[in-house]
Amino acid sequence: MTIKGVNGVVGFVDLSSGDVKKIQIPDEVYRDFLGGYGLGVWFLYTHMKPRVDPLGPGNILGIISGLLNASNIPMTGRSMVVGKSPLTGGWGDSNAGGRFGPKLLEAGLDAIFVTGVADKPVYILINNGDIHIEPATDLWGKTTGETEDELRSRYKGAQVVSIGPAGERLQLIAAIINERGRAYGRSGLGAVMGSKKLKAIVAVGDKKPEIHDRDLLRQKIKEMLDALRTTRAKAYEIWHKYGTISTLDTSVLSGDAPIKNWAGIGVRDYGTKNLELFGTNTVIKDNVKPYGCASCPVACGAWIRRQTRYGLVENGHRLEYETASLFGPALLNADQDSVVYAGELCNMYGLDTISTANVVGFAFELYEKGILTEKDVGFPLKWGDPDAVVKLVELIGKAEGIGKILGQGVKRAAELIGRGAEQYAMHVGGQELPAHHPQFLPGLAITYTGDPTPGRHTAGGVHWWGEGGKRLWAPFDIGVDLGASPKYDYADKGRKAAIIAMSTQVENSLGFCQFASQVIYRTLPYIDLIYAVTGIKYTPQELLRVGHRIHTLRQLFNVREGVNPARDFRLPKRVLEPFPEGPLANVKLTEEDVERMRAQYWETLGWDPATGYPRRKTVEELGLAEIASDVLAILPP
Repeated sequence: MTIKGVNGVVGFVDLSSGDVKKIQIPDEVYRDFLGGYGLGVWFLYTHMKPRVDPLGPGNILGIISGLLNASNIPMTGRSMVVGKSPLTGGWGDSNAGGRFGPKLLEAGLDAIFVTGVADKPVYILINNGDIHIEPATDLWGKTTGETEDELRSRYKGAQVVSIGPAGERLQLIAAIINERGRAYGRSGLGAVMGSKKLKAIVAVGDKKPEIHDRDLLRQKIKEMLDALRTTRAKAYEIWHKYGTISTLDTSVLSGDAPIKNWAGIGVRDYGTKNLELFGTNTVIKDNVKPYGCASCPVACGAWIRRQTRYGLVENGHRLEYETASLFGPALLNADQDSVVYAGELCNMYGLDTISTANVVGFAFELYEKGILTEKDVGFPLKWGDPDAVVKLVELIGKAEGIGKILGQGVKRAAELIGRGAEQYAMHVGGQELPAHHPQFLPGLAITYTGDPTPGRHTAGGVHWWGEGGKRLWAPFDIGVDLGASPKYDYADKGRKAAIIAMSTQVENSLGFCQFASQVIYRTLPYIDLIYAVTGIKYTPQELLRVGHRIHTLRQLFNVREGVNPARDFRLPKRVLEPFPEGPLANVKLTEEDVERMRAQYWETLGWDPATGYPRRKTVEELGLAEIASDVLAILPP
């Protein structure tokens, strides 16, 4: 093992047989795929059989550290979860802050992968390189907070990821939680963990991997910290104070935030009066103490305390934008007690707040249209009713009554309910949409429909990296000037989105936080940072090629699983319907516009623009032909 900064070892646990292995990872895998999503997709593609049931024993769930998690580089605390998604039937991944990724490295592993199904509930203990399967019958049924508290009391200095009752009961919108609310929320991977009867994974250790060039690393860290006090001080000040909630008011009034299950208009239906009751400045009043994720000086999170009429939220996390927007304005709900409590319920039950709030809005509209009745639900559903919001979240978390159906996500719930419910299910490929409207930032339409994990605003594209501004940027110096991407000029948007998507795969796989690093720093010296930690030296083009390789293997996973991206990943018609009034009234974004942008995106990646399948030539050029030999024959040339 010549590469530094990592252990070069991953764990592989078969819960059906009880077999525990430690697998050495060759240097070239790190060079070609980095860590995080890259290492995750390499492992799953090479170790998992095709076409397995996402909730069956054959699925592999992986939790992977970012390549730079052990470096103390600011904002490199993100770790990732991967597996076959029960929501989309294809590649699933999710990303969270907290401290689990760095602790996993200190515990002696770069990742832990789990297959099979245990006979009884278990947790996995990783302790300074040793891996044990431990009974968890006493933890089954507990919330994520209760589980984490118990396991951290047993193991000093431990970090814990766990599922709550929603994951145990196979709710497809279940999340995996660490630090009482840092959520691996998307792709339904909490349900995968629950299907394995795996309650938690515990990491304990104190052995940091060796650093290649500590002097260079110190220099680069100092430069980044100095910028917080000088050139980036204003951005730092805002992000430290508000975090993602900083955009809530402007998103509602600009049309960015979807309203009433994507049928409303924020400035008309919610407006400034409601933002005075529940908006950016009311949310931060609950702050008790700011906190940061591992190695992050920005500290954009905050612990809160709020005595709501539903119960006390103590040591809770301040609302993030998605949670606040989708449980608040999207439901015409200006009651802060209910939004805070609903967010806390999601953290404790282990639910993705994006999917959960979307499914609540879906249920509200079905009730309004007479498709669901009070007899079906047990109580009335009315837009803006805070009590109904909280009751529905509790039912979803417990998988009781109508909540059992809604917890399957809007696509599956609509199929189960029938009676025309499908037209009100706002999703792409089975995954609910985030609180950002493509008519406000059209680049989102490309990412929502073009990425291997659909319906994701953090997957990489022009919308995040300066769309509508003077010029685009990328997470690192890619050696290409992308110029500007005017909001409603669709001509070259797909090409630029593809280049940024490749660079975003690098960002994620290193463990960088998109939020803090992009808002505050924008472009960072990845090449120097990677070299200082690992000893691997890339050119900008080589590093971008790594991102291209990761991105393409994620899509090849979809191909192997029978996903048809061109057919399955499409925006709901409602999302493209013109607004009759409000700030987006003059926007024209058609299905044909989206198709053209997505085709250009896929073409730039070397994927077939008609199907989204990677071309055989691209697969060969990226060195993936041997790995993906099982699908080569069905790929376009």
